[in-house]
Amino acid sequence: MTVPIWRIAVAWAIPLVLTGCGTIFGPPFTAGSYVADVPCMIRVVDATGTAGEDEFSTPVTLTIDADGALSTDGVELVVGQRVVRSIPTADLAFEITKVTRRGCLLTVEYAPRPTLEGITVEGRLIETYRWRNDSIRASAEADLVVTDVSGEATFTVNCAGVLSAQ
Repeated sequence: MTVPIWRIAVAWAIPLVLTGCGTIFGPPFTAGSYVADVPCMIRVVDATGTAGEDEFSTPVTLTIDADGALSTDGVELVVGQRVVRSIPTADLAFEITKVTRRGCLLTVEYAPRPTLEGITVEGRLIETYRWRNDSIRASAEADLVVTDVSGEATFTVNCAGVLSAQ
């Protein structure tokens, strides 16, 4: 049985269109720099059980070079790389543990790497970048437990915004 070529082309193109990349031919991430002040929400429960939340924004620059290498804020996104992510009350050190790139979706997973003696940090940070036409939707989710001399505090951070070509 012979299948008409248009059916093959449609069957091949539909999954690409449904992914939301906005492109059928060529790589979904186009070389360049994409920037935004990404809005975030932090929720904290301190060692006494007092809860609070605050809104803040964080500047993000995602750079894609001509060879497809990726970096955020000047730090290449490769496993083992150490990075600092900031919240209103602290700068937190992380190490990239996994980078996954599937079509128009880039996922970067981090593990906390505290740098101050007497402080432990457990949890995770996951950043996602989804290519959509000529912009990138960026989001980050962090669930962290920080322990120091005053006790244990939990932090939940959620960020989401759209990075535009610079």
